[in-house]
Amino acid sequence: MSALALAASGLVGLAAAAPAQAAALPLTQYVDPFIGTDDSNAPNPVPGGAGGSTYPGAVVPFGGVQFSPDTPTASPSGYRYKDATVEDFSLTHFDGAGCANNEDLPLLPVTGALGTSPGSNWTSYASGHTKANEVARPGYYKTRLDRYATDVELSATTRTGMGKLTYPASAASRLLVATGRSATGSRAGTVHISGDELTGSVTAGGFCGSSKTYQIYFDIRFDRTPTGFGTWSGATVTDGSANASGTNTGAYVTFDTTATSTVQFKVGLSYVSVAGAQANVAAENGGWDFGAVRTAADDSWNQMLNRVQVGGGSTAERQKFYTSLYHVLQSPNVSSDVNGDYRGFDNAVHKSSRPVYQNYSGWDIYRSWAALIGLIAPTEASDIAKSMVLDGQQGGLLPKWSQQTNEDFVMTGDPGPIIVASLYAFGARDFDTGAALALMEKASNGGTAQGSAIRGRQSTYTNLHYLDDPSDSLEYSASDFAVAQFAKALGDTAAHTTHMSRAQWWRNTFNSESSYVQQHKGDGSWTWPLDPASQSTFTEGNASQYTWMVPYDFADLINSMGGRQTAVQRLDHHFTEVNAGQSRPYYYIGNEPEHGVPWAYNYARRPAGASDAVRKVMAESFTTGAGGLPGNDDLGATSAWYVWAALGMYPATPGADVLALHGPQFPSVLIQRAAGNISISAAGSGPYVQGLAVNGTATGHSYLRYPDLAAGATLSYTLGATPGPTWGTGASDVPPSFQDGATPVPAAPELGADLAQGATATGSAVCAAAESADKAVDGSLRNNSKWCSAASSPSLQVDLGSAKTVSSFVVKHAGLGGENTGWNTSGFQIRTSTDGSSWTTAATVTGSRSSRTYHPVSARAARYVRLVVTSPANTSGNAARVYELEVYGGGSGNLALGQPATGSAPCNASETPDKAVNGSVSGGNSDKWCSLASGTKDLRVDLGASHPLNSITVRHAGAGGESAALDTKDFDLSVSADAATWTTVAQVRGNSADSTTHPVATSARYVRLSVLSPTQSGDQAARIYELEVYGT
Repeated sequence: MSALALAASGLVGLAAAAPAQAAALPLTQYVDPFIGTDDSNAPNPVPGGAGGSTYPGAVVPFGGVQFSPDTPTASPSGYRYKDATVEDFSLTHFDGAGCANNEDLPLLPVTGALGTSPGSNWTSYASGHTKANEVARPGYYKTRLDRYATDVELSATTRTGMGKLTYPASAASRLLVATGRSATGSRAGTVHISGDELTGSVTAGGFCGSSKTYQIYFDIRFDRTPTGFGTWSGATVTDGSANASGTNTGAYVTFDTTATSTVQFKVGLSYVSVAGAQANVAAENGGWDFGAVRTAADDSWNQMLNRVQVGGGSTAERQKFYTSLYHVLQSPNVSSDVNGDYRGFDNAVHKSSRPVYQNYSGWDIYRSWAALIGLIAPTEASDIAKSMVLDGQQGGLLPKWSQQTNEDFVMTGDPGPIIVASLYAFGARDFDTGAALALMEKASNGGTAQGSAIRGRQSTYTNLHYLDDPSDSLEYSASDFAVAQFAKALGDTAAHTTHMSRAQWWRNTFNSESSYVQQHKGDGSWTWPLDPASQSTFTEGNASQYTWMVPYDFADLINSMGGRQTAVQRLDHHFTEVNAGQSRPYYYIGNEPEHGVPWAYNYARRPAGASDAVRKVMAESFTTGAGGLPGNDDLGATSAWYVWAALGMYPATPGADVLALHGPQFPSVLIQRAAGNISISAAGSGPYVQGLAVNGTATGHSYLRYPDLAAGATLSYTLGATPGPTWGTGASDVPPSFQDGATPVPAAPELGADLAQGATATGSAVCAAAESADKAVDGSLRNNSKWCSAASSPSLQVDLGSAKTVSSFVVKHAGLGGENTGWNTSGFQIRTSTDGSSWTTAATVTGSRSSRTYHPVSARAARYVRLVVTSPANTSGNAARVYELEVYGGGSGNLALGQPATGSAPCNASETPDKAVNGSVSGGNSDKWCSLASGTKDLRVDLGASHPLNSITVRHAGAGGESAALDTKDFDLSVSADAATWTTVAQVRGNSADSTTHPVATSARYVRLSVLSPTQSGDQAARIYELEVYGT
């Protein structure tokens, strides 16, 4: 590799990180930098027409210069493909950030006399350009300015840009240099002209409305001495002036191109000094061979892209893949000079022996970008982690959303720890891990970055164990999880324990009534009713979308929803649309909080669902051409999703080393790593995994962990056109959930087959022809599949075809279908019959608000099941809405269900001990045993005979929809064979959970719950919604 190419890459140790184990392929041919530069082709594109907000200009991997055109309607990226006018070519751009940014040091070639001062009317000099003359390749951009008949070619090294201008024959060919203009406003700049060199500085910053700024120093050199020059300041142009400073300033140089039409120039940038910019030019681009610079830039990209070689697939698929990888590798950006000098977050100049990187879109890139960089570029990933630690040591905390040396505090949460933990989890180990952990701990203990806290509501979070902004609360918990995993890897048990406990506070954002993550107010109440599609109280999303943002504990989330079958139905419904935007209750690939949701299917033991969802998103929301991205690329975050999706795996648990699997898009993939290559092959056609062998050994696991790949691995898939019957479907096949730090949510009962699915259903008059009775037994929530009736006495009846043993029912109400939870059925009866004439009431519900109700009953024979609605909604509305009426047989396994129960004196006549063994927590606040008896309050159940027992579950006040402050604090569980001699099997002190499960291994006929401290708050009433006893 030439010295120039090494300079262009700016990546010390690059060859060591990617040994030439396979012949290099010409992969830059598949990169189209125009992808993502215009309005998205995907359904429901991001508002404002910004598309991916990518830019097509010249840049090298992680390059500190992004030399690209700026067009009139292109905020926030600087460029929009369909714009017919070019305003200038500037040196700094972000790949897909969501706010106006950068476009520093705009340059524009013009011809002829200057009219109005560029300082007062820069855009009057803009030129049209013709798309047929526009070219973009990795490290190269070209267009023709029609107004000036001038060809513009751009290329770049890590710290410099280079331009080749081909003017018409003219004695007045000029280059305008604006030092007081950027995308975020007009600010002060300086310029000095000396012969063939311009030096100076510009004031940059202002990202997303921030008031913070920083200095960029520049050095511009030409391959010949200008024939004239001048400066401007505001509306005044001064020919022959060599200096200018202040707002709306700039300079111009003039060339005589009547004999020689070409003028070349190169621009060095530094965040330290003019001398640094000059040194960067001298080191990285000392000559005037534009072709060599362009070739070196292409080589640097080809070298990085060859880290991942894919085989097979269509040309379009390769274009999408390698353009995504290209976008992934653009950020963050090298900010240090060639001599190691860099400006820190303390605004002082420091020196580093390794490249220092800046610009972190934390909220976006922590979800999958960091793991990808760790896996395919561990050397660079280590340098990035080092840089973040330096930022924290000099500025106070790990970056959140930073632009160069400024922390701009954009978005929510505390993403810095997740980025560093994910880089570490996937291979980046060469940085000061102890210092990183200390900075993580500092953030969660009131620390500040440049004078302000990143966790601005930490005290509320630690006091309440949640925030009333559910999205922010989940972000805090996600960061705590990452800190816990990082601490565990470093052997810090105390930090791991503290942060895992906090990570489990996600449960305090999940309302068991609505079955969604939603606003939990400071007084302990929940906002009601909930519209799952509303953005209210959420950051760039809604309850339907954020409910899935618990990637480290999907097991407990799924059980909280009612089990795997319900979770799969909800996921199927969620993927009705895949780029739904922020105001519809469906999946939204265009923004990051939902990026990991497809792999929730793996945790529900249905990996085929993940394959379906991922392929649907890839096909519908990612295309070739300018509209090819579904939303802002957010410094490579969206593109990282696509790369993982094509590889057939995804880092489902940010901060941990877990990869959920769904099968690769390409027949072969080679990931080249110094520690050992990862070879992926896929035999057969179709998206569904039939089987997988890891290093020749078959596995049913639908996941891998980084140690499985760290030293190299061979993954051999067999794919098929229909879902595989066994792969990934076993209880031990699912990716790990991290449940330490809290008592696991009791496992939802495995109910078996739904006897009502596909059976004949009839009902009262429907709201619309598409909302007929059969929709309530089709096994699906998708596409708002429901029975709706506005009849005066709505009822729904199912004929099971023959008499069957039934033991439980599940009713899925409006909320599960993404509708307002105020429309959840408030009152209803479930009746059974063997002949359709004589009916027995199996369950009566009043005052319910739940989106899903579960009704275990004593086993009985029934052919017909009727749902009689007595109160259609719990707030307003007169239409009954039932998404599914499910009927199950086989018994629930709860030995206490319906058995004789006795207890201390109840609070009132409707809150008696039998309510604690009726199998229901959804019948309103009176569906419980309540006692205000003095001293210890006892609840007993007689199982009728001695049974081997394996667990006891207690459902406290919160499980019934009451305040968690009323959950039982201290209690004992005892068992007996004769109700005289008792053995204590569990002692619980300091409980704060809504439901608790207690493993036991004994036989007994009687079970006793003794309440010692009834609540968290001093309220003296014991409240038990269910006492469930499991065994055989």
